[in-house]
Amino acid sequence: MTAQTAPPGLILLAGTSESGKSTAGNHLAQRGAQRIKIRTILLALASGAEVRHEGVTTREGFGTGEFLSALHDRARTEAADVAVVESFIDAELAHATKASWPGPAAIVFITAAEPLRVKRLAAAINIDHTAARALIKAKDARKRVNEQLSRWRQIADHWIDNRHDLAHFTATLDDVYAATCPSITRTEPS
Repeated sequence: MTAQTAPPGLILLAGTSESGKSTAGNHLAQRGAQRIKIRTILLALASGAEVRHEGVTTREGFGTGEFLSALHDRARTEAADVAVVESFIDAELAHATKASWPGPAAIVFITAAEPLRVKRLAAAINIDHTAARALIKAKDARKRVNEQLSRWRQIADHWIDNRHDLAHFTATLDDVYAATCPSITRTEPS
């Protein structure tokens, strides 16, 4: 990290399967944010004993403190004004991460209606809608999305219903980015 004294802002991306979390992470990285996929941190904590957490096999007894330490270390590796952690699926870990962050932080939950998510996935990987729906239902079940929705509603700073076009979605993300890092100004689309 450069001589920057303040910690970077932090945006935690969460949401339903196929709602646009990767698109959001990619867009914010293009804006200059450091993009961190949560899976890379969780895999670094893995040691062989099989315990499922955030959709990854990790070490038994893996503590929130270990995750936070690994995230802080990773976020310090670049001189970005904002770090974006993509694909949180555990509301309590997201809440603890935001609460412990020494700078500005925001939790963003992205969702879309199931028929739209099915349509997007079917088009993206060229499968029929029945297969796409089954994949989405399996992902949501594995990630315990439905059972955590009320908790996500309590802790999310920004709830994005990604039902509009890409320009609207990215403009909303730009607003979140600017709010998380006040030194960043929002650019208007041309």
